[in-house]
Amino acid sequence: MNILSNLADRILLKTKKRVKPMSLLCLPLLCLLLPVELLAADDDGIEVSGQGSIEVVPDQFSLTLTITERGRIPNKLKSLVDKKSTSVVNAALKLGVKDTNISSARVNLRIVEEVPAIQVQAIELNKGREGSVFVDGQNVNQQQNSNNQHKNPLFELSRQVSVNFTKIDQYDDFLSDIIKINVSHISSLSMNVEKRDEYYQQALVQAISHAQHKAGRMANQAGKKLGDLQFIKEVSSNSYRPMYAEPMMRSSSSVAHTSLTGNQTISARVSVKFSLED
Repeated sequence: MNILSNLADRILLKTKKRVKPMSLLCLPLLCLLLPVELLAADDDGIEVSGQGSIEVVPDQFSLTLTITERGRIPNKLKSLVDKKSTSVVNAALKLGVKDTNISSARVNLRIVEEVPAIQVQAIELNKGREGSVFVDGQNVNQQQNSNNQHKNPLFELSRQVSVNFTKIDQYDDFLSDIIKINVSHISSLSMNVEKRDEYYQQALVQAISHAQHKAGRMANQAGKKLGDLQFIKEVSSNSYRPMYAEPMMRSSSSVAHTSLTGNQTISARVSVKFSLED
């Protein structure tokens, strides 16, 4: 832009004595007529992308299980569900899990739609005028409705219990205990990394180094030298998708199984621009 400014100043000095003051307003239009090379002088350089990754071992584990009971009296259902929930929580506390890492407040109650079943003895079929079937002189639909009116609805009560572990051994021991409680559903194990941001910063440093090395090789191939860093942009975000593993339950008579967590990758990506020198 210095070249552009000096050139505009020269034009201004040469035309100052011959051009009227109002004509000076047209000088910016001269800039539009300048060669494109002058305007693009600051665009000389090389822009590349770089990426880095860090392999880490998960150190946070989360498991959610559901305890469900069905019946016609909600109070009795709650007593059964609470008893099993207490056993699950005690199993986690016995392994050293802190109560702050246990959540058991999510409860759901719903009415279950029952499929009507017909049990009839001494069947006598008569076809009515409207084509409906009669059993012992009564319409089948009428019998079903009368029976349902005297029956309490069927309820389903469930409670979710979530437990967070810091060691995979706790997860294995916990599974062997809750299998005896007869819970209704066990979700997949979620594995995460506690110091994810620190590892991500390390991946960013690797990404910058990778971009610089790539730009240097490209400049070498073009017969140029890599100059100063002009700008750097973070392309990736510190987002992370936890991995999941299916729960492996074992009985006391089976051979003990140790869950393997494997490694997980935290990646980063940047875009950088360097100047080029002859």
